[in-house]
Amino acid sequence: MSMFKTLTTAVLLVSASGFAQASKRVDVSEGDLARNLDSQLTQAAGKGFGGAVIVEVQGKLALKAGYGFANREAQVPFTADTVAQIGSITKPLTALAVLQLADQGKVDLSRPVGSYLPGAAQPAANATLHQLLTHHAGLADSCGKDFDKVSKADLLRRCMAMPLAHPPGEENYSNMGYSILAAVVEQISGQSWEQYLRAHIWEPLGMRHTGFALAGADSREFAAGYLNGQKQAVISDRLAELHGDDWNLRGNGGIQSSATDMERLYRGISGRAPEISMSVAQKMITPHERLGSDAWEGYGLAVRLDVNDKPYRIGHSGSDGVFFSYFGWLPQPDVFFYCGRKQWREGSDSDRPIGTQGDPERRRCEATE
Repeated sequence: MSMFKTLTTAVLLVSASGFAQASKRVDVSEGDLARNLDSQLTQAAGKGFGGAVIVEVQGKLALKAGYGFANREAQVPFTADTVAQIGSITKPLTALAVLQLADQGKVDLSRPVGSYLPGAAQPAANATLHQLLTHHAGLADSCGKDFDKVSKADLLRRCMAMPLAHPPGEENYSNMGYSILAAVVEQISGQSWEQYLRAHIWEPLGMRHTGFALAGADSREFAAGYLNGQKQAVISDRLAELHGDDWNLRGNGGIQSSATDMERLYRGISGRAPEISMSVAQKMITPHERLGSDAWEGYGLAVRLDVNDKPYRIGHSGSDGVFFSYFGWLPQPDVFFYCGRKQWREGSDSDRPIGTQGDPERRRCEATE
């Protein structure tokens, strides 16, 4: 498949319909690839697409643009700095935090997670950090719905006591596993999970429009999501209503960010920004556990290998049925692309919230050829 078709498929996947939107803000557009993508996305915006896209080729921005409206009612245009939910792209950030702690010798990925979490219940306490990072701990996907009230104590004692869904060592995508990893970050660092990410990842990389709670942020910076035609509350507002009992999402989802910040994260993971240790970044993109014929679990990222066992695509997607995002890297041609968007096609089964349903959109996007 051509690079253009690969990027277009990943960015569009499903175009919305039924809304006459024509807003567009292009900050950077360089080269044929950018012009072709811009043409496709401009057409999609006329059918209701609302989102932001960044494409970087060999270290230089090729396309940085927003299409459609972040808020239909207020006619606020979507830009590359619009804050929108990134769903399960939260997981690479949690993985990065754990790997930083491992790089400092504070945790051992081969040790059971229970050795770092006093009072953690069996059987999940037996899972190693490696198994949790690669979805090979055999855990259930979740401990309830995204916005059920679950405290850290509930996670450690009730959720971790749930029977295993699969034998340890078998692949089974688990949102709960990444919540457990977030608890490890808090226990070892002495900071809240969000405080750690802000101090050690977001601020060093200049990710100024990224957060989980985002207290005090200007509501006009957020994209408004729609489900079955109805405007949805901003996820950070819903999280605030849980008063900290948000452990069904903490660590595995719920973070909001901008396309600009996602490009800054890529620069850290790819070695272009010195703020992230190369040894840590390399562990994220190393194939660790097989998913399929050419697909492997890295740490927080999925990795696809070519016939020569060289990575040709690395990435992760996220969706809750209201927003969809994809973070993708083609290391061989040295291309990065990110799309964060809202507004699924009306009436499709993608309108169903899927934050705790095994993240099937991740599998769909990673299967795209």
